[in-house]
Parts: sequence; C-alpha cells; structure tokens
Amino acid sequence: MNYLAHLFLAEDHAASRIGNLLGDFITGTPEEIPLPDRVVAGIVRHRKIDRFTDDHPAVCRARDFFTGPRRRFANAILDICFDHVLATTWESRHPKPLRDFLDGFYDELKENSSWLPIELSGNLEDRINDDWLGHYGTGSGLQEVFNRVAERRPACAAIATAMVDFNRRRDDIFDTFDSFLPDLLGYIEALGKEQLD
Repeated sequence: MNYLAHLFLAEDHAASRIGNLLGDFITGTPEEIPLPDRVVAGIVRHRKIDRFTDDHPAVCRARDFFTGPRRRFANAILDICFDHVLATTWESRHPKPLRDFLDGFYDELKENSSWLPIELSGNLEDRINDDWLGHYGTGSGLQEVFNRVAERRPACAAIATAMVDFNRRRDDIFDTFDSFLPDLLGYIEALGKEQLD
C-alpha cells in the first residue's frame, strides 16, 4: 500500500497516521526508532500491512497487469494505483471528505514536525503547498506521481510510462482493490490496537 492507503488504515489519531506514513521513510527495529511509542506502533502496523498486501493472492495476480520494463516495478506501481482508486472512491469509504482529511493531516504534520526525518521535514511546506497527497485523485495527478517516482530514481524510469498499463487494466485494478480491501480490513481488525511488536 502507498501513502494515502496507510493513512486511511491508521487509527484515528495523529501519532498513528504519522507513524503509518513514516513506515516508508524509517528503517530499523522498533526499539531502535527514537520516536514516541504510539508513532513507532504506527510504523510497525505499516510494515504488517505491507507484508499482508504483498502476499495477498489478488495482489500477486495483479502484478501481471504491468508489462515490459514496468513489470519489475509492478509492486510500486500497483501501490500508487491503489492510492488512486482510494482517492477517487474516498467518499464512499471514509466519513470525512478527502479534502478535509488531507488538510487535517497536513496540520498534524506541521504540529509534529519534530517526529519527521529530514527527508520530510526539510521540504514539508513545499509538499503541503503542492498538495502532495491530493495528486492521487485525478488521472493527471496519477501521471505526475509516476513521473516524480521515476525522476527521483533514474533506475525506475520505466515507471513514468505506467499509465499505459493503468489505462489498459483500469477496471481490473479497481476490481482488485475492491476484492482485496475487505480482507485487509479483516486482518487489521484481527490484529487489534497498534502495538510495538
């Protein structure tokens, strides 16, 4: 899962949302992470969600939607596509409108910027002003996300052309997300409250 999905799946408090976001930015064992326990518990939850997602049969099958040089980046592309699905169907899945949710989360990031690694805190205002997480909700925004990932890592240049596969398999990607999400929500419910282990 990608950024927006992890925020959607987090517990309803800032420490969890930020921890679930930071799972893509912070490595190391939980006891090595110098952050409040509730933030670290969010990082741990993020990692569990990623493992469950990567192993889910529907997700494994969906990797075949991506062809040619994009195939080797199927996991990353699919994660981004799932954020697009979530953003475009948000209103039917979450009680708070997406715009309100994102604005509230941006405020939480600013209020708790001391928890963020320099990779995030160093350009946080720019990310927020650009509506970093709001790009997932449109086709042009999705293309922009693909471009940014490709530009950040030259070895991932093929990701910039992922719209070819997305447009060809759009309905299948939406269907995959819809069939997989209930299993993921059930898994999270079974895990219970976020913990450090």
